[in-house]
Amino acid sequence: MPLAYQESPWPLLRAYNGFTGEERRRGGQLIGWLQTAGCLARPSRCDICRSRERVAFHSESYYHALRPASLCNACHMALHKRHFAWDAWRRIVGAHAVNGREWWAITPRHGLAIAEHLRARHGWAAADIEHSPIAPLPDAITALLPGNMLHHSRIFTP
Repeated sequence: MPLAYQESPWPLLRAYNGFTGEERRRGGQLIGWLQTAGCLARPSRCDICRSRERVAFHSESYYHALRPASLCNACHMALHKRHFAWDAWRRIVGAHAVNGREWWAITPRHGLAIAEHLRARHGWAAADIEHSPIAPLPDAITALLPGNMLHHSRIFTP
């Protein structure tokens, strides 16, 4: 059982779908811990193109740690670049969508305000992914979580 969350030497990522760099880092820390602890299987196949090459997790919502998407590097980069390479993204969607209702097929060009929506509904407690009011972790997992997650400056602010 890992005794600590992995700390990153890299700068925080930019905001994505309204999630701050802090929230993205915290989500990555939790997903990495869940993988290492054996609570979350490593991704093996891309959800979009079904490739088995360089598959990793991707999150559209960093408040839902137990539901990350599995994407190969090519699809992951295309998803993030869709804002300025929409035609290339739509070619990938056209080549791989089965019914057009897959989460990635209906992802809009300019992202969603997922974080703002969840915070408006649940307050900043939504950002406390270890004790989430939105997607709670099982008690057996919560009891084992280490205490060194990157601090979130807004969680305890009313």
